[in-house]
Amino acid sequence: MDRRTFLVAATALGASWTSGHAAASPWPQQPVRLVNSYPPGGIVDILARALANDLGKAIGQPVVVDNKAGAGGNIGTAFVAKAVGDAHTLLMGASGPLAINASLYKNVNFDPQKDFTPISLLAATPLVLVVSKKSGFATVNDLSSRLKAGNPMAFYGSAGAGTPQHLAAELFLQKTKLVSTHVAYKGGAPAVLAVLGSEVLYAFENLALVNPHIASGALTALAVTSLERVDLLPDVPTVAESGVPGFEAQGWYGLLAPAGIPAEVTERLTQETLKIAHSPNFERLVATFGSRSVAQGPAAFAKLIAADSEKWRKIIVAGNIKPGI
Repeated sequence: MDRRTFLVAATALGASWTSGHAAASPWPQQPVRLVNSYPPGGIVDILARALANDLGKAIGQPVVVDNKAGAGGNIGTAFVAKAVGDAHTLLMGASGPLAINASLYKNVNFDPQKDFTPISLLAATPLVLVVSKKSGFATVNDLSSRLKAGNPMAFYGSAGAGTPQHLAAELFLQKTKLVSTHVAYKGGAPAVLAVLGSEVLYAFENLALVNPHIASGALTALAVTSLERVDLLPDVPTVAESGVPGFEAQGWYGLLAPAGIPAEVTERLTQETLKIAHSPNFERLVATFGSRSVAQGPAAFAKLIAADSEKWRKIIVAGNIKPGI
């Protein structure tokens, strides 16, 4: 072998070894960022921090929660969508930005079904249809009878236009052919206060937020929006049981990575996340939100995102719903 041939062969061999060595480098090689696209203190933040703690121990690197709130969850979700191939950036995703916002906003800067690698669904939280105790209503039929009467004061409150709470009420009205006027508040807490103060007649709201008022007797729970009854409110029927067949409206939350990450990282993340999700401590945590263990892998999670995106698109179009209205 002449000198020139030797040098070319040696260079090629070195490049091949370097490439193979890099490809075989273990993940993670640095701390992992877990983006929460909502403000601190809410369900998404609580789930993100619980998962980050246990996942960090499992993978041997810190998992740091990074709050990037705003635009109904779009800002943080878009940030992760742009991190194509970055296996050190993850998203604690929610049904709002992943299944609703693409039909609600003109430009969300991400495609929920193309820009992410689903890892695992972690929790699905039902809403509760509540009225003030002062209303005297005890059942969904009582509320429906009031709405059928065409009372102009039959307002309902929500955490904001286009939120899951708003869309649950819109789904209820579309399925029952009833009419009621929407009042959008800046968050769930003001909406609940409006029900308590009889500013609005009813609201669909997160169980964790209304449960203390239900326990105190200030609010009456008429129904839950899941297909099955909730363990925390075993005597409260579902909306479907209450004369609205097929009704279901739940918020859900899960772990995703950007598109284009290595398959072996997806597999490792899925294995570790499912272990955490099925652990007694994590199951007790999600139970406080009224959620049962719903952890499932990438294929089922991707199917849920696609199905709910189409479901809520139809509701938004039929109701001519716009953000901020």
